[in-house]
Amino acid sequence: MNQQPSSLPARSKPEAIREMFNAIAPTYDMLNHLLSFGLDILWRKKAVTLLKEKHHKDFLDIAAGSGDLAFDVLRLHPRTLVATDFAYNMLTVLQRKIEQRNITPSPLVVSCDALHLPFKSESFDATMVAFGIRNFADRLQSLKEMHRVLRPDGISLILELTTPTVPIVKEAYSFYSKQILPMIGELISQHNSAYSYLPASISNFPPAAEFTALMKQAGFAEVTVHSLSFGVATIFVGRKTAT
Repeated sequence: MNQQPSSLPARSKPEAIREMFNAIAPTYDMLNHLLSFGLDILWRKKAVTLLKEKHHKDFLDIAAGSGDLAFDVLRLHPRTLVATDFAYNMLTVLQRKIEQRNITPSPLVVSCDALHLPFKSESFDATMVAFGIRNFADRLQSLKEMHRVLRPDGISLILELTTPTVPIVKEAYSFYSKQILPMIGELISQHNSAYSYLPASISNFPPAAEFTALMKQAGFAEVTVHSLSFGVATIFVGRKTAT
């Protein structure tokens, strides 16, 4: 990819984002764990605890990537689990992991755009997105799609990297994400812009109050916010009101 994704927000360059994630797919898991010091594993486990009321129900993982959150959700023994992404190479990694782990019944893997989900309305009891919505071209539209495919009383969970609000943590995180993280990311992934784009995409993600308002605009009620690791990551949970 010739252009720096960090020069423009992901929301205006979906094809560039798709290309970027296809390129880093082989090293995506390792770098997630390394660059977050393993905290991403704990964050996903926390997310699953917030979904436990929907055990034995139908789940949709949007922008599933290599499938780490989907695999954690298997602990809830979902009736069905669908994992989607628009980056084909990420889904290839996900499918390979399903086969290597001999998971049965296996999640259904679907290639699609989060802005146009190919599912009937009221098909799922829970939807989830981990570290993906900041890359969507239209966040409001993606939230409306999540709301549409949920059954009444269903919940949507979004786990995202965010900017810490505590000054000393914010300064330390800014230095790490802008100076150290891109060097390590490029060294391992051999991609010269993906991990420069990452801190820019986090900076462009709205504050919790603003994103909560966006979820409510999409139709969600009872939106709750769970700050993780001094605000380095945040979980948003919205419920579709029963009619």
